[in-house]
Amino acid sequence: MAVKTMAKNVGTGQYNAGWHELTISKATDGEWNGKRVVDLNFEGYPENMRHRVFETTNSKTGEEFKIANLFRYACAGIISVLNDPTGKNPVIQYDDEVTNLVGTRVNALFVKKPGTDGKEYSEVYDVVPVAQETEHLTYTEDDVTRMKTRVEGRHTGKASVKTNVVGTVATETTSTTTTSNADIPF
Repeated sequence: MAVKTMAKNVGTGQYNAGWHELTISKATDGEWNGKRVVDLNFEGYPENMRHRVFETTNSKTGEEFKIANLFRYACAGIISVLNDPTGKNPVIQYDDEVTNLVGTRVNALFVKKPGTDGKEYSEVYDVVPVAQETEHLTYTEDDVTRMKTRVEGRHTGKASVKTNVVGTVATETTSTTTTSNADIPF
């Protein structure tokens, strides 16, 4: 017998499913099907590991909220927080230039997604803020935990209906009840 060596595979865990605190390294503006999209890349991850945020508007108010929330959660481009006439509903004034996102930190939920080749791949499902206090906005640990729970709930509801994202299989269960007067043989 001979003494040999082999590489010790030590994973970094950077692609594991779950929450990861990430720094945005690049943000680009684009358009898809007539709507604005913002693509995010993160420090320490390859260019193809990106998160795309689609412009989404509230059907009742017509107000865009997905990209606005991205800037709010990243505390990016915030100019001031204004009070409405009643003083009850503050309004955030921000510059939506995507370069304002670069260098900011967010918490990102990584999920596993099956690829066409049969392998599983990681992707960012959604982002929430990190606990921080800035000149205009503050997010406590409790705020962040509440937002993470809400995102996980949306993901779980979506995963069980549409895709096998978390390794579970949706099954349909039926039950049959049979009654009989026959003696049970044991």
